[in-house]
Amino acid sequence: MRMLFKSLLRNIGRASPKAAARALTPAELMAEARARFDANDLVRAQLLFEDVLELDPGHADALHFLGLTGHRVRDLGFAMEYFERSIEARPKDAVFHNNLGSVLVQAGRTEEAAVFFRKALEIDPNLNIARINLIYVMVLLENARPEDVYAEHVAWAKIHADPLLAQAKPHDNSRDPERRLRIAYLSADFRKHALTYFIEPALAQRDSAAFEVFCYHSGRIVDDVTRRLARYADHWHEIIDLDDEQAAELIRGDGIDVLVDLSGHLRDNRLLVFARKPAPIQVTYLAYPNTTGMSAMDYRISDAVCDPPGATERYYRETLIRLPRCMWCYQPREDMPAVSPSPAHQSGRVTFASMNGANKVTARMLSLWARILGEVPGSRIVLTTVPEQGRERIRDALTQAGVAEARISMHDRLPTEDFWALYAGIDIMLDTFPMNGGTTTCEALWLGVPVVTRSGDIFQSRAGLSILGSMGLDELVARSDEEYVRIAVALAHDHTRLAALRAGLRERMRASPLTDGRSYARALEAAYRGIWRTWCSRSPR
Repeated sequence: MRMLFKSLLRNIGRASPKAAARALTPAELMAEARARFDANDLVRAQLLFEDVLELDPGHADALHFLGLTGHRVRDLGFAMEYFERSIEARPKDAVFHNNLGSVLVQAGRTEEAAVFFRKALEIDPNLNIARINLIYVMVLLENARPEDVYAEHVAWAKIHADPLLAQAKPHDNSRDPERRLRIAYLSADFRKHALTYFIEPALAQRDSAAFEVFCYHSGRIVDDVTRRLARYADHWHEIIDLDDEQAAELIRGDGIDVLVDLSGHLRDNRLLVFARKPAPIQVTYLAYPNTTGMSAMDYRISDAVCDPPGATERYYRETLIRLPRCMWCYQPREDMPAVSPSPAHQSGRVTFASMNGANKVTARMLSLWARILGEVPGSRIVLTTVPEQGRERIRDALTQAGVAEARISMHDRLPTEDFWALYAGIDIMLDTFPMNGGTTTCEALWLGVPVVTRSGDIFQSRAGLSILGSMGLDELVARSDEEYVRIAVALAHDHTRLAALRAGLRERMRASPLTDGRSYARALEAAYRGIWRTWCSRSPR
């Protein structure tokens, strides 16, 4: 049987667990194994789960927990094997199907993942996590219709969120439209995380005379970034150990006027806090590219590029607020490297890259990338955040389209410094579609790498247009697949232009709205003031 932790297992051996197993029943072994698993003692937990299987080879829970053990350490192949075996042992367990789907998403196999999430919901229509996962994966599918994605979000809300709104009490916040407002942000990711690149300017540049800021941190990780963000806030609360009802009561007790969700349906979200309507005005922003589907969420912040007026309102349950210039404000980390010289200008060979996760890389994108590589002789492509179990799909698609395997380089998740170091050898970033990059696009531009994006009709496929447009780089935005290929190929053949772009992108970004934290904070606060005045003008219920 394959071992997750071979070196550690050699050190501790198996004698003690096996000797103990002779005196224990499978149920007793499972209890001990689960205790080890819960304590994150994964090596011994694995041994004990395997001991259960020696006594009962078809023990579905032992198989499932071995899958969870693999998932926890990102050994996706191990996790898939045992989740599949657990489903064979107990085919009608919705959780097993959901968890296999989750691993498939991480491997970039989103179409397969959707099948397992739907099967989980067929078995148990009320399994919250399966519906959330299906919602997320539908956003990634290239053939998903926006109206179907919207309907799935609303279906989740009507089961899990909307019934809680009926229990909400009226708010007694003072209806003075011009008073100092209490603005609160709720997130599990106030730490070294992509979110902080975009929310820190709003906190650091806030108007403290007009706004009192609260932050509710619902994540377990506390690091240097957490502590820095906490210094910007007037009030900071760690709420990881509070359940949704307790967190809602804390927020209500703090008298928050505008409560801002920074997670949407992403992992570790607290949308069921918002479902209880602890603040009179509730807003979702930044992290998630779609509606929450909730009747308790009043507004969603965007801009007129990501959500053109009159074009996308029907896909949101929230009312859209469009910031006047750009909804993004990027604050690069201070330890990011300097811009390096143009690789193509030095070597004569162009290197393309996609730094987005494997789950954003669709068959359609692979076909377009193969065409681009075919029209740029000697070029190569680098992909990151591609786990081993997701590489065969990508490699096969490219090689079958005529790209030599030697021209393809794939990396799993890398330490931040190693990830950034790759940019020194990259000439052109190829954005993904229908889910554009956000953080990766901004990082590439800051490091001097031009990004070619493919825009579409809805938010998730217009982020690149919004970011590049704010820098005056509309010539890098394609409105069709043909144009995407044409722009990338033309840029690759113009090494002089590549070098000029690389040398000037950072200063261009500094001069754009994309890094103007002060103007961004004022625009965000003006939006808060505007929706507050609207609330004050309404009769209390």
